Amino acid sequence: MSNAVFTATIAKENKEGGWTFVTWPESVAFLGTGKATKVSAKIGGHEFTVTSLPTGDGTHFLPLSKPVMKAIGKVVGETVEVEVWRQQ
Repeated sequence: MSNAVFTATIAKENKEGGWTFVTWPESVAFLGTGKATKVSAKIGGHEFTVTSLPTGDGTHFLPLSKPVMKAIGKVVGETVEVEVWRQQ
């Protein structure tokens, strides 16, 4: 199973109810598609399943739910190492 590892800063959309997320550079090359794709990810030792969503510029973003944010102990603006692999 191949995986991608990257460093990203946790961001949040600047609107009510906006996504909290990390941007996955070179995701289209890794996934082979610019479409939404279900993946597994690991941040800070916490593993979770998420749908990577295309941004339209050749990257995807990984939404980070409130439970994931709590589990990884990080806040918006912090940098994290992300490991991602495709669902089997």
